Amino acid sequence: MKEKVECSKCSSDKCFVKKYCAGEYLEKISKSKNQNFYKKGDSIFREGNTMLGIHFIQRGGVKIVTPNMNGREQVVRLASEGNILGHKVLGNDKYYFNAIALMDTNVCFVDSAVFRETCMNSPDFSYSLILFYALELRRTELRVKYHSQMNIREKVAEAFVYINEIFGTNPKTKTLNIELSRQELADVAGTTPEQVTRQLADFESEKLILRKKREIQIINAVGLGSIVRDYKID
Repeated sequence: MKEKVECSKCSSDKCFVKKYCAGEYLEKISKSKNQNFYKKGDSIFREGNTMLGIHFIQRGGVKIVTPNMNGREQVVRLASEGNILGHKVLGNDKYYFNAIALMDTNVCFVDSAVFRETCMNSPDFSYSLILFYALELRRTELRVKYHSQMNIREKVAEAFVYINEIFGTNPKTKTLNIELSRQELADVAGTTPEQVTRQLADFESEKLILRKKREIQIINAVGLGSIVRDYKID
């Protein structure tokens, strides 16, 4: 990023810091933060890197991944504008996941000392952070609980519901606000690109989605959600 944007002048209305931090500590974060630009595919941090602070996505999208036992990439979490990265490492020395930009992405970085001071002196901010942790942990545990019970159709449908939840769709075209390859969709769904391709064809024939090269239009979000309704992941 060529020019640093002050928190008070940032146009993002989803930023966790802007929403829950105020006064002198918002100003302190604004003055001390670094802002970095990452192209699609760039690494924001890697497993084993020393943990130096917390990252906040100002614009763009990121996948948090780890290699599984077979060497394939497993998507642990998706994150978009306003979301926090690296928070699960607080209290540790090293990152144990990889964070990779899914599109051109702007990220604000706050070093550990400033972030810790803010938490210690801003009760509303700290409480909101606790609620964020609790919600994220609950959703993660539910996905782990139900994923092994899902068939391929349900896994791919749940992946679309999750991607739509994180990135949303264009209100005019109804296309997802992110383009993902078959491999990336498979990594989110926990299946293979071949199985994803077959399931996409089925969803298209059922008029749930419409494919336009890498763009995917969600024609019937309710229909996709109904496929995994019984799992109640929210």
